Amino acid sequence: MRYKVKSQLYSDAESQLKGSKQILDDCTWSSCAAAVSWASGYTVDYTAAQGVAAFEKATGRKDKQGISDAGGSLKEAAQTIAVLGGKARYAKSWEDAVAAAKGGAALMVWVQQPIGYQAGVPISKWHDGWKRYWTKTDPKKITDGYGHMTSAGYDPVDGWQWACPTRDEKVAAEKYGVPVTEAQLRQIANSKVKAGKVSADFKCLLIVTHPGKVAAPAPVAAPVVVPAPVVAPVSAPAPAPTIVVQTPISKPKEVPMAKSTKTAAVIADAEAALQRVDWDDKGKEAFSALVEAAKASNGKKGFRAKAAASLGWIIANTGIDEMVIEALRTGLGTGLAIALASGSQITRLDADQADMIFAGAIAACLQVIVRALNPDDPKFGIGKAKAEIANGNGPHK
Repeated sequence: MRYKVKSQLYSDAESQLKGSKQILDDCTWSSCAAAVSWASGYTVDYTAAQGVAAFEKATGRKDKQGISDAGGSLKEAAQTIAVLGGKARYAKSWEDAVAAAKGGAALMVWVQQPIGYQAGVPISKWHDGWKRYWTKTDPKKITDGYGHMTSAGYDPVDGWQWACPTRDEKVAAEKYGVPVTEAQLRQIANSKVKAGKVSADFKCLLIVTHPGKVAAPAPVAAPVVVPAPVVAPVSAPAPAPTIVVQTPISKPKEVPMAKSTKTAAVIADAEAALQRVDWDDKGKEAFSALVEAAKASNGKKGFRAKAAASLGWIIANTGIDEMVIEALRTGLGTGLAIALASGSQITRLDADQADMIFAGAIAACLQVIVRALNPDDPKFGIGKAKAEIANGNGPHK
């Protein structure tokens, strides 16, 4: 299950003002809405605006438009979560928070963005655009960071996901939380420690639960099959000696295998994911990379030298080579695993067996390609070492 972002970019009127007039002070209440929705298993699904309304009801404070006055604390977040129907408690340790998240809870993560964030964890385009502006006009916003509230959740399939409310939920690339590792999420929570605001990372966390969460159905036990008693054959009198002519051993009849519906589902999911890719944006990224690769060949003489320089730049600054290698490795490994699990003989495959193995390998390759086309995935993609090439946005206006 993907973690939905509740964007403070749309929480109220002041958040939608342009340029320096824009006021974003609803990060806590937007994150409360996201956390309670996730913790409920989306049996309730709140908007950022509903989070702001719950804050006003919980605290008695009114968010005045045009004034930065709606910042909140973990205590007020807990009060707001209660109004939204959830329950919040402080984490007792990092391990306590991890165990709760793996049990279906959401985490409110109070940060000093972007201090200490690891490379490879994408921050929102909103922040990235303003980062260029702050670097020139207010560098302390980068070196000292700024107080901010985010949220996160864990899913057995999609793993850890971190949701910053400055992400734009109306843009496909930012609609969901960023995939992160547990270590990366802990580093993000540790930003408050690095800034000297708290003494331990778990003190920046609230554990959020909701009674609407529906537990997964218990697995159905397989029926116990009692084997029939074995009856010893009655021995017959020995026949008279005869000359035995050995008949050819016939090949046992093979039971045709059913095609894997799971593989078809994986391929369908991958196709759907490919349809959601912003191909216009990908084209711009590819064009930018080609331009930079061409620049790398300047000064080289001869076609081979120019090609080597351009190829070397692509390998060093994009994830294309890693994507190809990973796709081939994953596809080959998956195909062999399916063949071994089914007991198929590689040299004697019939059409159905070959089709099943090939489909599984293609599905595995497609999943890698989908990851590579996801701008939020830290492993692949243009900008691994030259992030500025892929992100052409200037300061947010």
